[in-house]
Amino acid sequence: MRLEQFPSPGAAWLRATMLVCLLTLTACVGISGQELGLLGSTLSPNKVDFVELNAYAGRAKAAYAGEAAIRSRYPATVRVSAPGKTDAQYFLEQDDRAKVQYIAIRGTANRKNLLEDVEMRIREDLSLAIPVHIGFDATARVLYADMKPYLKKNYTTYITGHSLGGAIAALLAIHMTDDGYKVDKVVTFGQPKFTTARGVEKLGFLTLVRVVDENDIIPMLPPTTIVNRLYGIYEHAGPEIILLEGPRYVYLPKHDADRLSVGELGRSLDFADLKDHHIDNYLRRLSDKIAGAVEVTYNERERYVAKKEIAGN
Repeated sequence: MRLEQFPSPGAAWLRATMLVCLLTLTACVGISGQELGLLGSTLSPNKVDFVELNAYAGRAKAAYAGEAAIRSRYPATVRVSAPGKTDAQYFLEQDDRAKVQYIAIRGTANRKNLLEDVEMRIREDLSLAIPVHIGFDATARVLYADMKPYLKKNYTTYITGHSLGGAIAALLAIHMTDDGYKVDKVVTFGQPKFTTARGVEKLGFLTLVRVVDENDIIPMLPPTTIVNRLYGIYEHAGPEIILLEGPRYVYLPKHDADRLSVGELGRSLDFADLKDHHIDNYLRRLSDKIAGAVEVTYNERERYVAKKEIAGN
């Protein structure tokens, strides 16, 4: 599917953003063949629990639903809210016996959310002392202020979100950790970048796992080739799990994908399809791996990429 076939209402904004991304690819230095061979040919010893990831994805999907549906599926929910003018919704569950709380945040649900996804402005967050994506951080702060009266500091916290909700989830975890909450894990799906390489250096405390679909371009935004004069390049934090077709997946201990394949964004533009970014697609890919998952190296992944027919061919 080519860019001109993107469905409304997101088409114009995605086309414009992708054009900028494609143009900036020429400015990227890339990675040497030696580095590619080293980073892209290694299997990770880390074990991936796809049953657990599927449970997180289920909550991320539920965050798109109405309050009644959320409370029906997750009876321990104590708060469902879309505060202020953010158009971002979250729900909070609490298990008083286990002393745990779960937060799930809705992703790109409308035109305003989509604009936040592709916005590239960044500033220094004085309280966090890291550069942050302006739109994502502003939304994270509004949600945090809304949920704070319901949070329990002595409970272990788990946070998830899809798309925009993933970026907000990561920033929320940073704010909560800074305030003394115990955030055990953050799992995101199709998450765009929210900070720069300088910020990533300071986020060693953040237990963030990012799950991305092989053909989803949103996690590549803003592109690494966008360089801020003060804050450097946008970069992902945390390990990355790339979902391929069937039982196969790639595990990158840290986000080397930008450096491993500079042309990946350009390649993906030919196959870009908003369906690849949909949370239902993530759930389908995860369910394919529950019975038995097979890890492949980054360099092998093209053998297992689901081929799509390109319009006009």
